[in-house]
Amino acid sequence: MRNICLISLLLSSTNGLLPLQAAALYQENVVQEVQEDETELGIKAPVTAASSSSMTIYKVVGEDGSITFTDKPKENAEPLEFDGKTQNVVTAANDPTPPLKPKAPTPNYRVVLKHPAPEATIRNNLGELTISAEQTGAPKAPIYRLIFDDAPFASNSSGVFKLSGIHRGAHTYKVELTNNTGKTLASSPMQTLYLHQASALINN
Repeated sequence: MRNICLISLLLSSTNGLLPLQAAALYQENVVQEVQEDETELGIKAPVTAASSSSMTIYKVVGEDGSITFTDKPKENAEPLEFDGKTQNVVTAANDPTPPLKPKAPTPNYRVVLKHPAPEATIRNNLGELTISAEQTGAPKAPIYRLIFDDAPFASNSSGVFKLSGIHRGAHTYKVELTNNTGKTLASSPMQTLYLHQASALINN
């Protein structure tokens, strides 16, 4: 209805408007009606140039050959189009280093002396005595090594050591567990024994 009235005004000169003014008024009202109709229908207004998803960057080459980029148009500037969704994405480099494997738990080797008891007194005129040891828990080491008077004396796989020709007096000893290369895996505490022998003078 409003459009019909405006057309009438455009054709008529009784309202005092020039034809061009009436045409402009008609166009303005038509645009307003379209916007109102779109609002009622739930249609969003078109996106303006300011909210566009793209932007223009200008490339400017100077007299010395230098290149400058700007978002302001200049003389002899070359426009470059970039997508507004463009992002600087850096792809992480693949690490060639393989992940470290968890370290296996260190075996807990243990050895204890069975015989003789600490500070034991042994009476033997031939200087003979036996020292024995055993492993407790797991795993088991393959070799027992007897340290007698601070020096390696013998090694075996049984843990039983028979000694002879030992002089009377105090002696220190301990038993170690070793692997096949001789590396010490565990050790018993150092202990002391006392060897007594009968005197030849007393027997005479």
